[in-house]
Amino acid sequence: MPTVGELMSTEVVTVRPTDTLGHVARVLRGRNVGSAIVLDEAGRAVGIITERDLVESVASSRNPDVGTAQSWMSPGVRMLPPDTPLPEAARAMRDGGVRHLAVGEGGRLLGVISMRDLLAGSQAWTGVR
Repeated sequence: MPTVGELMSTEVVTVRPTDTLGHVARVLRGRNVGSAIVLDEAGRAVGIITERDLVESVASSRNPDVGTAQSWMSPGVRMLPPDTPLPEAARAMRDGGVRHLAVGEGGRLLGVISMRDLLAGSQAWTGVR
């Protein structure tokens, strides 16, 4: 059975807590991804910010050049080990109401897996083509 380590994106997009929402949006658009891991000054993952968070901030009439990643990120980062089977990752996304999960080992960030990645790899574990 395929694992998250086989399908994860290894080029993780990161931002700082103090980056503006406008900066985060430009980074996500430039890399064509839906989330960024928020790293503190020591390089520790302290949150995740997604396209949904950016939409919510705009819908709340926040100025994207004033609001910051730390104000709109989801704090804490749930990290799955790379050997996690895809169905388990899908359950974690469903149960957490999220579309992106960090992948790591020993506190070290290795990648990110998205719902899009799971769908792309689903034929390997569901038989659906």
